[in-house]
Amino acid sequence: MITTIGKVFEVYVPEQYKNGGLLDVMDRTNIGFKVMTIDGVKDIVVEEDELNSKIMKNDFVLIVEQDISGKHFTDIEMYEGDSCE
Repeated sequence: MITTIGKVFEVYVPEQYKNGGLLDVMDRTNIGFKVMTIDGVKDIVVEEDELNSKIMKNDFVLIVEQDISGKHFTDIEMYEGDSCE
C-alpha cells in the first residue's frame, strides 16, 4: 500500500461512456481530481461517493494506492493531519 499527501488544484467531471456512447454530464458517476504531490501531478478518477464529493479545490487529501488480488485500487480522502508532509 502506498499513501501520498497532496493538494487538490482541480476538480472535474470526466468523460464517461456506456455502450460506446458518451454519457450526458448529469448521468456520469465518476469524479476527477488533479492533485499536486511531492512526486508531481496525479490525476485521479474515482466513482463519486458521499465522502469524496465533499473534496474541493485547495483541500489537502490522502491518496491510497494498493493492489488486491492483482487488481489496482486508488482511493482519495480528506487529509485530517496538521501539516502537509
